[in-house]
Amino acid sequence: MNTRFLETLVMLDRLKSFRETAQMLCATQAAVSKRIEALEEELGVQLVDRSQRSLRLTRIGEQVVAQAEQILALEKQLKRSVQPDAPPSGRVRIGVIETVVHTWLTPLIHLLSARLPAVEPDITVDTAHNLREQFRQRKFDLLIQNDDVSELARSGESVVLALCSFPMRWVARPTLLPHARTLRLEDLERVPLLSFSRTSGPRAHVKALFAGRAAEPRVCSFPSVQSIIQLTKGGFGVAAIPPVFVRQELTAGELEVRDGPALPPMAISLAHAEGTAPAVQAVARLTRTVVADYCEEIGPRWVNALACEEALSA
Repeated sequence: MNTRFLETLVMLDRLKSFRETAQMLCATQAAVSKRIEALEEELGVQLVDRSQRSLRLTRIGEQVVAQAEQILALEKQLKRSVQPDAPPSGRVRIGVIETVVHTWLTPLIHLLSARLPAVEPDITVDTAHNLREQFRQRKFDLLIQNDDVSELARSGESVVLALCSFPMRWVARPTLLPHARTLRLEDLERVPLLSFSRTSGPRAHVKALFAGRAAEPRVCSFPSVQSIIQLTKGGFGVAAIPPVFVRQELTAGELEVRDGPALPPMAISLAHAEGTAPAVQAVARLTRTVVADYCEEIGPRWVNALACEEALSA
């Protein structure tokens, strides 16, 4: 299919005039008419409603214009991308856990728009388990999550980089738990414990604390960080979460961090396929910059930067 004919149809739809379209394309009206007729013959449909005095496309013609605009945009993007000095461009599919949404995703999107305007981020938020499976199926170009993905690096097909880690602490309403001492396992056995989804590493760590004990703790799993926060504020239970999620509530005295059985930090890593597209690599580099700036800005009380330059496979 001749993309010049598609360009002519799009221009004709915008200008609603064969004469003005011909002038804009530096062609004759006869040439414009022949292009439209050739396109109609190739597609086997009528694109222009010739029964009206004013120029109007048929309903099918309007559908073709919408798709023609996409084809022309892709053609333009393709031509631009093969230039030696072309900036990174194209769609980058990014899978992220909700922790990222509540911390440094907004700065990342702003910086992507400013520094990589030709890149279109396509972001999916899900549990680490689901994201990892979709990444294996090549449904994402970039994976940002907290579960151990070192096997991806060992396979030699993916690059895995450590980004940052969030301390995990026990967070609750001030009136929910006994004061004046460090929390013990028997204290936590008496209240619901709020954690992430059933397949998550943080939930497994909470459950592991009670292995071999007679009492089975009530661990409530939620894929939504906001749900955990609201239930904790409402006094339903004790949350095992990064305190960074509730900085405002802690400052206001609505919630408090309590010392208790130690929990491993939530380590965030980034993964992408080995030898991936330049746009994906550019987004990965920018992500590392955003995370480093974020860690420096809010400090080690809330988050710690990891060795971003060192691949986990090393």
